[in-house]
Amino acid sequence: FFPRCQSSSHCLLSVHRSVLPTWDRPRSRDPMISGSCCAIVALVALLCLSQLRIFAQRRELAAARELASLASARDHRIKARLKRMHRLLRAAEVRENVSVCPPPSPVATKPASGDSATGTGTGSGTAEDGLPASLLLKAQRSWDWRAIASEALRPWGSIRKEQLDTAVAACNDNGTMYCQRLQVHKGSLYLTDYRAIFFDRHYAPARVWPLLAALRRHRDLPDVDIVVAGNDEPRVPAFPGVGSSWAKTCRRWPGEKGGPLPPAIFASTTSRGVMDLPWLDFAWYFPRKPHKLRTPPWSVLHPQLVEAGGKVRWEDKLEIAMHTGNVGSVHRKSLAAVAEKAPREVFVNELFIGDHGKIRQTCKEMGLHATGGYQKHKCFMRFEDQCGYKYLLNSASIGYANKFKSLLLCGSVVLYVREGMRHKEFYEYGLLPGVHYHAVDTAAEVPAAVKWLREHDEYARAVAAAGRARMSALNEPALTDFVAELLTQYSTRQSFKVAPLPGAVRIDCEDDLWRHYALSHGWLSGYLTQDNASCLHPPRAGAVLSPPGWGGAYAGSKPRCYASHDLGPQAQPHACDFAQPFSTAESWEPDGAWPKPHPRARREWT
Repeated sequence: FFPRCQSSSHCLLSVHRSVLPTWDRPRSRDPMISGSCCAIVALVALLCLSQLRIFAQRRELAAARELASLASARDHRIKARLKRMHRLLRAAEVRENVSVCPPPSPVATKPASGDSATGTGTGSGTAEDGLPASLLLKAQRSWDWRAIASEALRPWGSIRKEQLDTAVAACNDNGTMYCQRLQVHKGSLYLTDYRAIFFDRHYAPARVWPLLAALRRHRDLPDVDIVVAGNDEPRVPAFPGVGSSWAKTCRRWPGEKGGPLPPAIFASTTSRGVMDLPWLDFAWYFPRKPHKLRTPPWSVLHPQLVEAGGKVRWEDKLEIAMHTGNVGSVHRKSLAAVAEKAPREVFVNELFIGDHGKIRQTCKEMGLHATGGYQKHKCFMRFEDQCGYKYLLNSASIGYANKFKSLLLCGSVVLYVREGMRHKEFYEYGLLPGVHYHAVDTAAEVPAAVKWLREHDEYARAVAAAGRARMSALNEPALTDFVAELLTQYSTRQSFKVAPLPGAVRIDCEDDLWRHYALSHGWLSGYLTQDNASCLHPPRAGAVLSPPGWGGAYAGSKPRCYASHDLGPQAQPHACDFAQPFSTAESWEPDGAWPKPHPRARREWT
C-alpha cells in the first residue's frame, strides 16, 4: 500500500487541493505532506479493517445465538412431547386384557381378546390433568375422512366430462395394467374396461370392490362417474419445482384456447406433486380364496393382525430395528448396508416371494432372530414374530411399500425412512410423525434413531400405542366410509349429469366381477364365492337362479381384447387376431357396443 501511496502522492495532493482555498493550496510536492497523507490513509484503512472484523464477529455471534435459540426451542418441544407422552402412558398403562375400542362408524369393530398397544397396563387410571386414560387413547381411534377427502379434492373446483376422457387417454399412454371407468347411476354400478391385463386378472376385481362395498353400506351414495388407474404410481405429475416436468405437464394439458384440462383420475398413491385423487390399492381387497400372493383381504387380515399384535408385551420386545422382506430397491439396499455396519441397532432379513416354498423355518426357530446385521434367504418371520421387535422399519420398495398399515398394528414404533417415499396411500394423510410413527430422512440415520429411542423409551412406547390405536380403527367398514365420503364430495364438483356409457357392464355382486374377468371356467372355480349376500340387489327368497349370473347381474360380458394385451411389437402384437386369438375369454366388440365374448366362447359364458 505505501509504495502505491508514495507513487500516487500527486493524486492525494490533487484531492487535498480540491478542498482547500486557492490561496492556501500547496505550490509544490512537499515530501512531508505526502508522508502525512499516506499515514492518514493507512490509519483510515486500519480503522476500516477493524470495523469489518467487528462486524464479522457480530454476525458470527448473532448466528450462534440463533442456533442456540433453535436448539433450545427444539429441546423444549422434545421435553414437552415427552411430558405429554409420559402422562398418556402413565395414565393408560394398557394391558393385554384390554380390547380395542370400536371405531366411530355404524358397524363397530369386534373387540379382540388379548389386545394391547404396549403389552402392559390395565387401561384404567387418570392422567395428571384429570382426563380418563381411555379418552386419551380413544382420540386416536377415529378418522376424519371429511377433512382428508376435502384436502384431496381442494384443487378440483369443478370436474368436466371431457376431463374423464383425458383421464382414459392418460391411462393408455403410459403402460398401465388396469384402467376402468366406474359409474354409479341410481344405486347401480356400471363398469367399462380400458386396461385389464390378462396375466394378472386375479387382482382386477380388487380395483372395483371398494366402490361395490361402499355402495352396499351407503345406499344413498350419489351418482358419480370416475376413472381409476390401478397402478402403483400416480398418472398426473405436477412438479412446479422441476422445470422439465412442469413444462411437459403444461404442454399435455394447457387448459386454455380449447386445450385439454388435466385429467380427473384416481390412483393408488398420491402426493402434493401430482394431481391424482386417492383410491384404494388392490391389497385392501385381495381375493378371499387362495391366490399367488397369499395375503387375505383386509376384512380378514385386520382382526388377525390386531389380535397377533397384542400378544407381545412391550418389555419383551427386542430393542433393535427390523426389516424382513425383499431388498430389491436401492433404498432397501442402503438399509441392508447400514445393518451390516450397525448390527446392534439394525437387522435386515432378506426374503423374496419365491423363498416361501423353500424356507420352512422361522428365524426364531433357528435362533437367528436376535443376531442383527444383514442375513439373506435363511428364515422367515410370522407377523407375531415381527411384533417381537420394538422398532420396525418401513422403507421404500421398488414401487411403494404397502406394509406400513400392518406394521402399525404391532404395537411397536414404526421407523419411517422418508428417502424414496415419493407418494402416500390415502390413510397416511391421517397419520402424524412423532405421534403415530417416528420418521428419519435416510437409512444412515436409523442407528442413531434407535439409540435415541432406547434412551427415550416412554416416548417410544406412547408412539407405538398411538399408532396401533389409530390403525385398529381402520377396519373394512371404515374403508367404505372413506370411499363414500370421497365420492360424495366428488359428486358436488361434477358439472355434468351421470349416465351409463353405451356398452358399460352392470356389476351387482362380487361374483359378477369374477365371471366378467375369468380366463376359463377352471380359473373361475378357484375364486367364485357362490354367495349372493354380496349383491347390491340380492334375489328374492325362493327365486329360481339360472345362468349366466345365478342371481347376479352378469350377462356374459368380457374385457375387450385391446384392453387385455400389450399389442406392441416387443410384446403380443398378434394376441387380438380374431381368427387365431390368444384367448377367447375376451371381446372384439368396438367401444360403445356391449362387450360380448369371442363367438367360439359365447355359449361357454352365456
